[in-house]
Amino acid sequence: MPRSPRSQALPELNEQLVRWTAAALIDPVQARQIAEHEAARAASTEAIPGHRRLPLVAEVLGYVGAVVAVAALVVAVRQFWPHVPAGVQLAFAGTVAVLLTAAGGALRTAKEPAAVRLRSVLWLLATGSAAAFVAILGDRFLRMSYEDVAVITTAAWTACAIPLWWRGRTALLQLSLFAGSVAVVETSIDRIVANAPGWEYGLGLWVLSMLWGAAAWRGYLTSRTAGLAASGSGVIVGAIITTDTAAGVVFALATVAGVLAAGIVSRRVLLLGLGAAGLIYVVPDAAGRYLPGSPAAPLAVALVGLLLLAVAIWLARSRARSASPPRP
Repeated sequence: MPRSPRSQALPELNEQLVRWTAAALIDPVQARQIAEHEAARAASTEAIPGHRRLPLVAEVLGYVGAVVAVAALVVAVRQFWPHVPAGVQLAFAGTVAVLLTAAGGALRTAKEPAAVRLRSVLWLLATGSAAAFVAILGDRFLRMSYEDVAVITTAAWTACAIPLWWRGRTALLQLSLFAGSVAVVETSIDRIVANAPGWEYGLGLWVLSMLWGAAAWRGYLTSRTAGLAASGSGVIVGAIITTDTAAGVVFALATVAGVLAAGIVSRRVLLLGLGAAGLIYVVPDAAGRYLPGSPAAPLAVALVGLLLLAVAIWLARSRARSASPPRP
């Protein structure tokens, strides 16, 4: 296998690449690309003297300090906010949104994961400030109804979350975007349908979550894990909301079974955990509703526990087999 000058700086990696190439795990082109990439990364790290990652303790202390400061600010604002003129409230919310957005954009996140997380938190707070700006504008200046204010506020949240997630592509920003999208759907249903039954809200959440999960699975939404977590939680919660009707109970059972099946097929513990949580809630609720006063509910819980135990054993055995080295 040909070696580049940079790859010779990493002898242990080169030995591993030679061994993997001989075992036909990778081809020589991939081996050379890996060696060059790692050599370039090591060289770039050494080129920055004194470069150190932000210690975890310092990062945690920073977040704790920020939380304490925000909590104190909230208490102070709650005491004086009702007496502040509407124009000042509007200007304050808009200024905070702009400053937080600019502060997050000014952070250098190329080589510091802590800076990436901090930027996500700043942009999340900026999204909330922008939503507050629109809520004050609609309530205090435009004199809109409560339903209309809710619609434009959630729409503003989502509109701000889209470009920020597109720029940052972090799990926190994606969850913020998902929450805003859910709020838009639910407030729109409340605005369009007068006295909408509960199953309509649940179905709207279920449809949005299914579309979200499909986009995350195909790689359109990053990170994929955050997208699947939001989607799985949304479809289960949406299905549970529809259980106020007889058809909703069947729908919820089918949804939980589908999430469990998806977790088994893809071997994703996240989906299995969400499906298990939904199963623990839906099955005893259905048994207690249609068979009141009978031992069906505790028996259903026992069967659910046995099923989950069987799935856990199967998953552990399959992972152990996949992790064991192949026989010569």
